Amino acid sequence: MINGVFLIDKEKFLTSSKILAIFKNRTKIKKAGIFGILDPLATGILPIVVGEATKFINYIPNNNKTYEVKCKLGVFSQCGDYETEPVTFENETEIINNLSREVIESTFKRFLGTYHQMPPMYSASKHKGKPLYTYARKNITVKRELKERYIYDLKFISLHEDVLIFKVICSPGTYIRTLIQDISKLLNLHSCLFELNRCKVEPFEKYSAISLNDINKDNLDKYNISISDMLKNIPCINCNSREIDKLYMGLSIERQNSADMSICRLMDGENVFHGIGYFRENILYPKRLMKK
Repeated sequence: MINGVFLIDKEKFLTSSKILAIFKNRTKIKKAGIFGILDPLATGILPIVVGEATKFINYIPNNNKTYEVKCKLGVFSQCGDYETEPVTFENETEIINNLSREVIESTFKRFLGTYHQMPPMYSASKHKGKPLYTYARKNITVKRELKERYIYDLKFISLHEDVLIFKVICSPGTYIRTLIQDISKLLNLHSCLFELNRCKVEPFEKYSAISLNDINKDNLDKYNISISDMLKNIPCINCNSREIDKLYMGLSIERQNSADMSICRLMDGENVFHGIGYFRENILYPKRLMKK
């Protein structure tokens, strides 16, 4: 059984669920899930978590994302991108022509740090168990709560005519379509996402994404990122075979917690990952374990 993560280079116009279906068909892997959905028009890194690794998704730390963004100024669409036909605001041309890099960068600075945004109606955010887009497609608008996100960096790249290009590093769950519209409001403009590429996903920065065409059931080991590497930011504890057996029986072991850990990766003498443990003072308990 294959356990771990595969970084797929998502193509434009395909949904994330379609990518997952193609991946499962090509690899013959039955248990797999997406870690961070991308919209159909977006491209870039789409992590697919497989096998026992799906049990540890919630333990992946600091999974911030980096995006390269192209947005069109002076236009607007209900879904926030070109999936629906945008409306052009000709009266905003003069504002766009007078935009300077200094004004844009000054506006960017206002979004750094904690940022509250409203999930767009055309999104997979849930309301009463259903994705918001199911309501939007029926022209139903539902009440949504502001979500707290975090913007680590906004870097201006260029403004050519009415196309603004920038790079953003943000916390998980940030809707770039909404961020663009929130930024443009402060510039007295409408805007619409034109192109979006996810170029980095923590903690997989050192790995390259692969095309779906390059992967099959015979070369999985070549591209598989192990569960231990997936959780590399969590400290590890090496246990002998007797200690590992005790943890699998639901028992605790005495271990000096010199690093003041709350949770840790449980590794054996052969560097095999067995799961996640947690400390209470100097007693180590099993929290979530691999299938033995």
